[in-house]
Amino acid sequence: MSRWLAKAATRPVALFVTMVLTMGLAWLVYWPGLKGDFLFDDYSNLALLGMYGRIDNWQSFWLYLLSGFSGPTGRPLSHLSFLMDADVWPADPWPFKRSNLLIHLANGLLLFGLLRSLLRAAGKPKMCSGWIALLAMALWLLHPFWVSTTLYVVQRMAQLAALYTLAGLWMWVSWRRLHSPKGDWRMWLTALVAVWGFGLLSVLSKENGALLPGFVLVLEVTVLASMDARRGYEAKTSFHWLRRIVLGIPLLLLLLYVARAVPALLAGEAGNRDFTPFERLLTEGRILWDYVFNLILPRPYPGGLFNDDVRLSTGIFTPWTTALAWAAWLAFMVWAVRVRRRYPFVAAAVLFFLMGHVLESSFLQLELYFEHRNYLPAMLAGLPLATWWLTRAAVPQDIRVAVPVGVVLMLAAMTFMRADLWSNPYLQALKWAQVNPDSPRAQNYLAGFWWDVGNYEEAARLNQRAIELDPNGLAWLITRVMYQCAQDQSPDAALDRVESVLQAKGRMGAVGTYQTEKLLDYLMAGNCGRFSELSELLALIERLQQAGNHDGGQFEQLLLQRRAALFLLDGDAQAAYRSLRELIAVSGQLGTQLRGAAMLASAGHYQEALELLDDSNVPGGQGDGEISLQSLRNWYLKWTNYYEGERESLRVIIRSDLDAHLRQKES
Repeated sequence: MSRWLAKAATRPVALFVTMVLTMGLAWLVYWPGLKGDFLFDDYSNLALLGMYGRIDNWQSFWLYLLSGFSGPTGRPLSHLSFLMDADVWPADPWPFKRSNLLIHLANGLLLFGLLRSLLRAAGKPKMCSGWIALLAMALWLLHPFWVSTTLYVVQRMAQLAALYTLAGLWMWVSWRRLHSPKGDWRMWLTALVAVWGFGLLSVLSKENGALLPGFVLVLEVTVLASMDARRGYEAKTSFHWLRRIVLGIPLLLLLLYVARAVPALLAGEAGNRDFTPFERLLTEGRILWDYVFNLILPRPYPGGLFNDDVRLSTGIFTPWTTALAWAAWLAFMVWAVRVRRRYPFVAAAVLFFLMGHVLESSFLQLELYFEHRNYLPAMLAGLPLATWWLTRAAVPQDIRVAVPVGVVLMLAAMTFMRADLWSNPYLQALKWAQVNPDSPRAQNYLAGFWWDVGNYEEAARLNQRAIELDPNGLAWLITRVMYQCAQDQSPDAALDRVESVLQAKGRMGAVGTYQTEKLLDYLMAGNCGRFSELSELLALIERLQQAGNHDGGQFEQLLLQRRAALFLLDGDAQAAYRSLRELIAVSGQLGTQLRGAAMLASAGHYQEALELLDDSNVPGGQGDGEISLQSLRNWYLKWTNYYEGERESLRVIIRSDLDAHLRQKES
């Protein structure tokens, strides 16, 4: 057996067949999860597919690409990829999840190519490099930690950013391995395409693609520096300048971007979060170790998408593990730098992991914990382990093969179990609530499933548990109002609590606006007795308008729009008209003007709709001069006369409806 394995290991066809089998295994274990549904942020991001109607012409295509709101860039390449799966909304989730799985497999192939190039740069023989790279890639590809990245549709953004980053790194390493470190025109061209070209594609998929130059730097000071030393190469001055420019300029721009958040860090401003930037930075040290624990000792059912039960670090010794965590990371980083020539793969894996978390696991005010943040940073983690095991001459050949095969199959089994869970939303919610008993989001999410099947008692219990865990959480406080209304219980106290939390927030973010929208829509639908009466709702909206500083943002626009809708329900066209005029003034968007006119016309107030439509005092959303996706979209709308065309079409429809209405009255 050992002789046969040794002979097979020298044949490229055996490596190719094993690669195909690995990819096939990954497809099979993820297959059950493709039947799952959309979740959370999927709905808000994918709804852009229907914002401008079916995307079947160039105008709707460009408007769709320019309408992204996730991150500063809007992530247009990620939104472009969604068009592979649907051009309208709502849509079937299966094609989206299938495409995510294909991208995951493509990332596996690119990772194999990168790892093989790194191994060849380290002087490993060709076939040996192939087998080590395949094992290291398989350990990553089949790890259950990536199920939430692959089957959560919107995380295609993280997948695509990783895909372009891997392509850039592979291109850089492949060229460096075959050429001495000098800055000739060929190296300049390769470097610019690898770092700036693929870096731009990565950033337009998700902003942490800006870390590509940092990843290149990590490989340069570890594996590639060790290669140059072994070969006796001394970098030319021109190559030093090439690295300073090609890597230094984008890293400097990234540093300047991050520096914009430093004042909030120093001032301790929490913004829309429940923690300050410094508290987040302290907490991330402990979270990074939790990521490492889950990578080394994987479980089939980790936290999933609900990780809001993480204990916050409010000081360097509160809890005391905060200081220990950061001290350990500092020690590991210093050690990795010191041994980067002696153990280049280990140093590269450690520094690559830390580099990958510079943005999302620092003081920037993002959510504390997400599994997908490790998708790219952990890609080199299996390289030192696979190299160490497969090059141990003292281990018999049979055992040297059997152990990694067993580990890979174990990972595949856990990934299958977790993917299968993603195919059943109810079981998924139940497992998440069990695994995260202190997560208010998980408890409230499961409560919704029990409510839908009529188990109101269990739903109310879980909702109350969420409130106990987080007394200021708008989602569960608003859910309690709905539960009490549906059961003919008085929601006075619950509504008062919601209102006090909304008022305490002052400046409302997107989450608070969304939760308030849910509450108002529920009450306006007449589901809550006297609390759904016009006078009560108008009084509630007025109190919310007076609370805090909403500075014309989405929250204030929501309140104005709902107030106008209430007046229309009451038949008061003039009051609705005044509210819509105020809404248009606050938003400064021509689209708001058109939607307001459509609201009036839909309620049968055609004259007021035409009057609002013909108002020429709308700024048109020209922006404040900053270069952003919003300003680019506004420019495109103006350049194509989009709103003028929509205005004229709407005017024709309203006049036609008005004429029909007048004819009906005359008859």
